[in-house]
Amino acid sequence: MSILPTFRERLTEAADVRAVTVDRWSSGSGSSRNLIELSTAPRVTVLYAKEFNTARRPGFWGLTRNQVNRLERADVKWFAVLLLRSSAAGYVLSAAEVRRLIADGSFELSCDGDYKVNEYLDLRSAQRFESLAELLDHVL
Repeated sequence: MSILPTFRERLTEAADVRAVTVDRWSSGSGSSRNLIELSTAPRVTVLYAKEFNTARRPGFWGLTRNQVNRLERADVKWFAVLLLRSSAAGYVLSAAEVRRLIADGSFELSCDGDYKVNEYLDLRSAQRFESLAELLDHVL
């Protein structure tokens, strides 16, 4: 069962306190439930949210190359949000961090078109968040 709807609902509530609205991001070439827009200025912020829900296993996510390319071409500030068995905890990476990890080969491109992210190999504790308030502090 996906935790993305709950994540989005709880994020909407947490962002509302900060006078920020939450919506699905659409760049004109389609939209995805994984791409969430925050109404920030001077340009919007987009969260590329992925989830991992398997108990007792290290986190493992796939960032779709086409989505990363789409975000890179857009005039937005964006972050990868990797939810780990929770709608309110996981890891957050800036676009610059994602670019660096792709460039140095840490995020390997698989034959299915996803950059693979392994919790213990690719992520640092400094990228971890334990609440949506903490996530918003990082991205706003």
